[in-house]
Amino acid sequence: MVVFLFLWFSLPTFEGWDTLQKLELVKAYDEFLGEETEVPVFSEELKSFDGKEVTLQGYVIPLQSSLEQRYFVLSRFPYNNCFFCGNAGPETVAEIYTDKVYSDQDQHVEVTGILKLNADDPLHLFFLIEEATVRPVGG
Repeated sequence: MVVFLFLWFSLPTFEGWDTLQKLELVKAYDEFLGEETEVPVFSEELKSFDGKEVTLQGYVIPLQSSLEQRYFVLSRFPYNNCFFCGNAGPETVAEIYTDKVYSDQDQHVEVTGILKLNADDPLHLFFLIEEATVRPVGG
């Protein structure tokens, strides 16, 4: 009698903002900024999504004065509750880079693109999504 043993490996599932929260913030001195700052230590699960396609829903926070932009911040929360207003942490925002012009502001959207984790460059957020496509949610 031959017995086969199958091992089931559970691959992590990307669960949007809940997955992005799987990091620890630690204090470290930043040479570029010349001061102590918080830097992310990404969980192994979160690292497994680095360079992979992911989908997030959130709100558009424009970073350019032009209404036509290819670069903006996606916030888990509407503008008045977002990280930049002091009501949430840095794990609730992501930089979005898209080839197509997007012009709506503070709109609820779904973004799909390649996730890049950033622990080293203080001029960027912890999460970047490149090659993004942007779709309105519910309307």
